[in-house]
Amino acid sequence: MPTATPIVPYTSDRFRKAFIKEGNLYVQDGLMPPIQLTQSGKDRDPIISYDGKKIVFYRGKENDNVYSINSDGSQEQLIIKSESLPVLGQGEVKALTFKPKTHYLLFNTYLCNPRPNGPSYNAPDCTVGIYEVNTDSKELRQLIAGLSGNTMHERNFEISPDGKYISVAASGHINIYVGNDIVYQNTIIYNITRPDEFLPLQYWLPDSSGLIAVIATDEYNEPGTAPSTYAAYRYTIDSAALQIPLGATIMQNSGCNFSFSPDRNWIYFIGNETGDRTAMPTLFLGNLKDGSTRAIEGEFNVDCPTSYSRRWSPDSRYYAFEKKLVGIDGTVIPIDGHFSGWIDPSHYTYKVMGELSLWETRIGEIGGESIPIPEGFVWPSAFVILPPNIEP
Repeated sequence: MPTATPIVPYTSDRFRKAFIKEGNLYVQDGLMPPIQLTQSGKDRDPIISYDGKKIVFYRGKENDNVYSINSDGSQEQLIIKSESLPVLGQGEVKALTFKPKTHYLLFNTYLCNPRPNGPSYNAPDCTVGIYEVNTDSKELRQLIAGLSGNTMHERNFEISPDGKYISVAASGHINIYVGNDIVYQNTIIYNITRPDEFLPLQYWLPDSSGLIAVIATDEYNEPGTAPSTYAAYRYTIDSAALQIPLGATIMQNSGCNFSFSPDRNWIYFIGNETGDRTAMPTLFLGNLKDGSTRAIEGEFNVDCPTSYSRRWSPDSRYYAFEKKLVGIDGTVIPIDGHFSGWIDPSHYTYKVMGELSLWETRIGEIGGESIPIPEGFVWPSAFVILPPNIEP
């Protein structure tokens, strides 16, 4: 069982938020007034560094120009321009990801072309690269070039929590790199689905000792769409990858599939015990250490897990369904509204219908009362809780 997290009283003082309003970037510390940082009217999709000092964002409708700026508004600069990258030309820059506890940014480049002999609905083939840029100095270098990919995917890599390793999926295998050198080759071998290769989803263990990958078990998939059935494999550094013996087959259905806990010990997933893709799926909770699995009755019809939503609490003790938190130990905490997102292990946001039929955001506390959102507090697209050694 995950260790209980002491409940720390909620405070907005150490929140640093980055958000977009009318195409311009703003930053806000706690309850202080927001500060406008840019004037372009074309900015979008900000991400913020671990220490809250550096913000990276796209400018324009296409994924080709990436800027960085300091949280005090200084040093606004173009750090990635796709036209200037080798080979890429007019391709796209995707998967902007800060290397843990640094200002270094890793990203994918995608240069894609329709298949000359394939139907137009197939996912175009792409040449994929991985680059690293220092968001302070603009120094940029290519790490890995010439990988295969297609437009079903936004990324093909994940960074280990300690920042040492990069795991990369392409052409039927996952390799692990340090910089641009392969240090662990073919750690996980997977079937290349046809006509479009579906890349495994990769989840590093918190101590960077290995990773879990979810791979497709289908040989074929509908063009441009995800496969129907999956299996989970665990790889530990210097050991062979082993399939996790879950008691049911992981399935994809109507946008629902699976969700891993942050400690990588648990998985909520939809599926069935026979692997019959025509049967109605059930929601399961699986133990990723021993594979033990139990069905969760009634939840799939109203709320389902997805690989892109963050429903697990940061300490892995609770999973948030639409109107309740469910603990790994079976504890159920009702939510007086609709779950929105986690703030920290003890606090979360949810929405309720307020006056004039307008949605209001509130803060819930595990074991406590709801907390009204202070006036002027903007819920952003990106935020960090500043480390103790960083002054707001």
